[in-house]
Amino acid sequence: MYASTELPVRLRRACLKLDKELDTRLYSIGIPAILNLALSSLLVTFLNSLLAAFSGSYVVVLGIYYKLQTFLYLPANGIVQGMRPLISYNYGAGEHKRVRRLYQITLILSAAIMAAGTLGCLVASEPLMRLFTSTPETVEAGKVALRIICLGFVVSAISTTSSGALEGLGKGTQSLVISLCRYIVFIMPLAWVLCRQFGPVGVWNAFWATEVLSAIVSLIVYKKSV
Repeated sequence: MYASTELPVRLRRACLKLDKELDTRLYSIGIPAILNLALSSLLVTFLNSLLAAFSGSYVVVLGIYYKLQTFLYLPANGIVQGMRPLISYNYGAGEHKRVRRLYQITLILSAAIMAAGTLGCLVASEPLMRLFTSTPETVEAGKVALRIICLGFVVSAISTTSSGALEGLGKGTQSLVISLCRYIVFIMPLAWVLCRQFGPVGVWNAFWATEVLSAIVSLIVYKKSV
């Protein structure tokens, strides 16, 4: 198509050169976004090592939970992805009221999705677990896990929305701070301490506690940055 069609914009080899300032800005956003994706894998590996010490059933439960939460976080993240360019355009145009409004709308929509997920986990935790396993021990452990973890769903909308908004505003480092809090700084120490006090249930409680603490940090970081 490029070779056979007259296009208003043509690429020339002379124009394909490095721009230090522009490249630095691109990587300052891109590298934190890459790390955001990698941190979740690191967290799962850590939590599996904790839960495996009690029973393989808890490792299975954690895997099932991450499969189920995909149905919530993918739609919510999709809304955040759509928010990013809109916030970028309006921030660049000096439309700060629109930026605030976009942030609020995205937060409300994400929270609504998470509220639906919380309700589903509280009301239908057993049917959800039976979609993946029929082992009574695993189903029972999974019911407890879902009902505890889901308590942090709604408040997690603050962290995900703030992180996405900061990336849209070109503030990748601040976005990475929020992700580090959610995946490393809070949940790992909490899970390690609580599992020694309360067993696997302590790991499940570390999820909602982390979301509450991360939400507080997210609001502070977002307010200072914007």
